[in-house]
Amino acid sequence: MKRFSTPFLSVMVALSILLPVPTAAESRSWRSANGNRSFRAEFVSSDGTSVVLRRLDQQTVTVAVRNLHASDQAWLRDHLQRSEARLHGGLQGTCFDTLSYGDGRNTVEKKLSKSQVVSKSLDDSLVGRTGLNGIYQTTVGGDPYELFFHWTKGDELQEVTLRSRTVGQPEYDKSLKQTWKGLISLLRKHHGEPVQTTEYPPRQELEAGRLLGSHLWHTPDRHSILLSTGREGAGYLVSIRFSAELILPNVLTEDNPEPPPGKKAEE
Repeated sequence: MKRFSTPFLSVMVALSILLPVPTAAESRSWRSANGNRSFRAEFVSSDGTSVVLRRLDQQTVTVAVRNLHASDQAWLRDHLQRSEARLHGGLQGTCFDTLSYGDGRNTVEKKLSKSQVVSKSLDDSLVGRTGLNGIYQTTVGGDPYELFFHWTKGDELQEVTLRSRTVGQPEYDKSLKQTWKGLISLLRKHHGEPVQTTEYPPRQELEAGRLLGSHLWHTPDRHSILLSTGREGAGYLVSIRFSAELILPNVLTEDNPEPPPGKKAEE
């Protein structure tokens, strides 16, 4: 089956099920609804109705959320929302996280500044020099990804690409392949079955500076999500591309017009 190939982009609440979350490094103070009683404990898990806490004596207790102080309930809602957001890493929506196709750059920056899954990897003083590419990063399945953007001539968001860190040749068929499989599972969970799939590409098929797509999803509003692997110098990576374009199976090939690396996204 024909694979997808395209150049890299430039520099390129409550929950209804029990949600376990890694124990916090430190305990916090919890208060009763009327504020008359308090005790210190670590958060363990919550189903949105009750919360499991570990006291300083290492005993766990289950408390109904309605019996907690309003400030603790607010902390819990925020904690659960952040935990849920980290579980899907921004892959849940039609575009990445809360971004929408057609957003202007100012809107994108505002949304990213409030995102629960995105953080800045560079100082604000560098934003003006490099644009938004490579400034923001997210974590999916425990692995870090940098964000890269492509805009229309009208300065509207058209594509968002998440790129993993590169790994060496020995890891291509080991850790990177496992990462690729994990992304397929996550994307299937949120977007159903892809409209086209291929096997994990042999390393020899990857050309330097190009992405080779393996899985393509179409969203209900006729946008696309493309999972790819690629080679950058001596390193190998995986990427997820959210595109406003409806990419047809077997159409995106090397013959599609694309600017050279380093020219596309910020022009």
